[in-house]
Amino acid sequence: MSTACLVDSLQSMSAVIDWNVKPIAVRDDGLVGTLFLPGTPPPHPIVITLGGSSPGIFTPPAALLASNGIAALALAYFGVGQLPRALKQIPLEYFGTAIQWCSRREELRPNAIAVAGGSRGGELALLLAATFPEIVAVVGWSASGLLYGGIDKPDRPVAAWTIGGSDLPFAGFDLTAVNWNERPLRMTSGFIAALSDEKTVRAAEIPVERINGPVLLMSGTDDQVWPSSILSEIAIRRLRDHNHPYRYEHLSYDGAGHGIGPPLGRLNTTHFVHPVLGQGFEFGGTPDLNWQASLSSWQHIVAFLKASLET
Repeated sequence: MSTACLVDSLQSMSAVIDWNVKPIAVRDDGLVGTLFLPGTPPPHPIVITLGGSSPGIFTPPAALLASNGIAALALAYFGVGQLPRALKQIPLEYFGTAIQWCSRREELRPNAIAVAGGSRGGELALLLAATFPEIVAVVGWSASGLLYGGIDKPDRPVAAWTIGGSDLPFAGFDLTAVNWNERPLRMTSGFIAALSDEKTVRAAEIPVERINGPVLLMSGTDDQVWPSSILSEIAIRRLRDHNHPYRYEHLSYDGAGHGIGPPLGRLNTTHFVHPVLGQGFEFGGTPDLNWQASLSSWQHIVAFLKASLET
């Protein structure tokens, strides 16, 4: 579909969007986030939105989902308030608390909880859905069917996620496969090279077959942050191998990069400086292809969530 057609479709969709969204700061039970409520009558289905390796609250998809009639809790999990300072050894119990908090809210439907995340947040979304049966649908941008380590010193690998106080296993990264003199850095080669360690990879696979509902993943084939098309296919293959009884789909956008997300503004750059690591990273793709993928995938996401959560 051409960019012009996609823009026309998004404008048509915007004509029926209710922008009367109410944001509510959430600081209960140790949680840090923002709840976005639609202007339509409650109770609403709810999507927990999760950012990647940048700290803070991932608000863009949450606000846009609420404008489409789906409540959303943009939930931080490190780098702000009393939360862990870095993306390492994050307890999954924190997200269980968030699920229970959503279940108690009168404005929300406790049987209609989904999770959506981008990049490391996409990895986390799959992991949470495989852990908590209350989650009944999953959306992942540039996600991974493998668990990866925390963001710490390269020579001291550490788990990103824990449960019951125990570290979860994670796949490796081959430092020697990356050209560290290149600017901005392209990291995908390091992830691909480490996939040859089959034993470690198998241990790091997310048991996505446990997910209690449908799964929708989006990726770009030119992702230079990590090989999200390959990593998403690992989840899809596992769902297929286990005869997952719910719908699952992977939208792979040819030539797009890591910068696929909610279409709230076109990114005219294909690289960024990581707010934690301070390094410049290449996203991959082109501004036009990334924008087309964002527009196209968003329409799929809204339809997927409304069908999955029976709005």
